[in-house]
Amino acid sequence: MLKHLCVAVAILLAGCKGDGNVWRNASVPVIQPGATVQLRVVQATNPRLARMSPQQMRILLASAQKTVKENFGVNVEFTQVDETGIERLFALIPPRVLAERKQSIYDFKSGIGDKQKLAAGINATLTERGTKLEQGYGYAKPYLPEVPPPKTLMEFSELLSRVMLERLDNWRSVKAADGAPVLDASPYNEWIYWDTLGYGKLPYELVITNQLLASAEYVDVDIHSAIRGGVSVGTTTYSRDSKFGAYIFWSTFPFLDNSENTVQMRGGETYSAEEAAQLSGTYLAHEIGHLLFQFGHPFGQKSCVMSPVRMLRFRAWSRQIDSAACPIGSRPEMSVGAVPPIFNSNWLRMAGEP
Repeated sequence: MLKHLCVAVAILLAGCKGDGNVWRNASVPVIQPGATVQLRVVQATNPRLARMSPQQMRILLASAQKTVKENFGVNVEFTQVDETGIERLFALIPPRVLAERKQSIYDFKSGIGDKQKLAAGINATLTERGTKLEQGYGYAKPYLPEVPPPKTLMEFSELLSRVMLERLDNWRSVKAADGAPVLDASPYNEWIYWDTLGYGKLPYELVITNQLLASAEYVDVDIHSAIRGGVSVGTTTYSRDSKFGAYIFWSTFPFLDNSENTVQMRGGETYSAEEAAQLSGTYLAHEIGHLLFQFGHPFGQKSCVMSPVRMLRFRAWSRQIDSAACPIGSRPEMSVGAVPPIFNSNWLRMAGEP
């Protein structure tokens, strides 16, 4: 469905990411109720930033297991957590594919970027995903400036793009433990890099990092990320070597950081070490729902684990989850295969895949 919409919207729009004829849907995993699935896990660390202890990691994964079981009826097992550095992980990305994908990055660090193209890309993404203006704007409205309500999805996208860039600039003032900005000259924060890992030989379904993922792209910008200033807590995206056709990258930064900007995004919430790990695991179940069942986002349905957290208010979000009120199949977004990951067949060829 996304592929056909992409072609219909027009291949030059950023959200379509190129020639619509090369885009394919990943297959839908077949997972029976009560099944046990195993996810291969690695922790990719930036040594400049706070990271979770081994005990916190155990709490995180146990919390994810519990939440997945309660909401989706599936048993998740995690392999022993490997360790790597982000630079070593990024070295897995095929160079030719990365060169193509870099064109989708809005360069906010140097101030070079096409604002009109950014808004058009957001509009294309929302259109592809079947986002309804009333639901999308209703979800975001409490966290937007007081302006006249947008009359079209494009007007909404223009508003989101302005808010995104303004708030993204605020993240540049957040400091690491060494006193230097968290968002330094490295590409570690760039969502596009993480989104491209699956075209390489990635032997994991779950990559957990302590890196702040905050950036702007001409593709795949969703509402909840835009209103946070380009921050992603996690994403499920295509992976050629995963039996599920996708992998998750997951950031613990929003749970561990206590800078003024992060706490403000959390609505004043501060967490103990144990609660930070527990909440991170609970919200990770949201991404596992994307991975195993390809669910969409039922915006505004607060009882659904698949409804994205508002800003970074994880405690408030977790208290509203009610698995009985939002079972599988209860809404279009909760249908298996509602939003399959898509992949570019040309990029697979560039990566040396037959």
